[in-house]
Amino acid sequence: MDLGLTGKRVIILGGSRGIGWYTGKLMREEGASVALCARGQDGVDTAVEEFSAIGPGTAFGQACDMADGEAVKGFCAAALDALGGCDILIHNASGFDMAGDEEGWARSFRVDMMAGVIAVDAVRPALEESDAAAITFIGSMASKFYFGRRSSYGPAKAAMRAYANELAQSLGRKGIRANAISPGAVWFPGGSWDKRKQEQPDFYANVEKSIPLGRLGTGEELARAIAFVSSPAGIWINGAHLAVDGGQVASVD
Repeated sequence: MDLGLTGKRVIILGGSRGIGWYTGKLMREEGASVALCARGQDGVDTAVEEFSAIGPGTAFGQACDMADGEAVKGFCAAALDALGGCDILIHNASGFDMAGDEEGWARSFRVDMMAGVIAVDAVRPALEESDAAAITFIGSMASKFYFGRRSSYGPAKAAMRAYANELAQSLGRKGIRANAISPGAVWFPGGSWDKRKQEQPDFYANVEKSIPLGRLGTGEELARAIAFVSSPAGIWINGAHLAVDGGQVASVD
């Protein structure tokens, strides 16, 4: 299937590693230009170098603390300039609060929610000029299932889902789609589940057994789902919440 991504311009918040990196790589392989940001400049530089080598098109990156609203605005402006516009905005960044203290809640709100709100406002004029505009929020199945740790992570991802629906309803008439994708447990080298596999092999094995398909997802598999929903091939998907967890959470949305 041709996803229709050739020549499209993609901005990814949180794209130097993990799901964001796999998504950016796939977007470049499908012929899109990609602008990404992350906190660390070294990781950004490495990703840009890797993405630039894939083929024709632009790869741009800039370090950005997504808890800083002005920094998010600055990155979006630079990305729009580098790409010459935007067709797809993907918000993949998270504060990853696992403590549940006041500081964690504040960071989750700033990164998971407000970075997305600010980015949408910043790129909306460019999206309105696109004939294939899409906004995709990367959430988590923690937004609908309690995994045994009380923190702001799940509630922040649930707020992203509600916000995506509001955008879908309010911007749909302008040709801008908005959706939320919730991964379950995903393994990739150097990620949190890779660390758990090494440090807590019994726990990791139990999680594998809890998933009907008998394993964790991969970065490549998540990237394919994100690319499809965000692409012109998924043009009739709007205001949706897509669970990409291999059936890990036994519930109906």
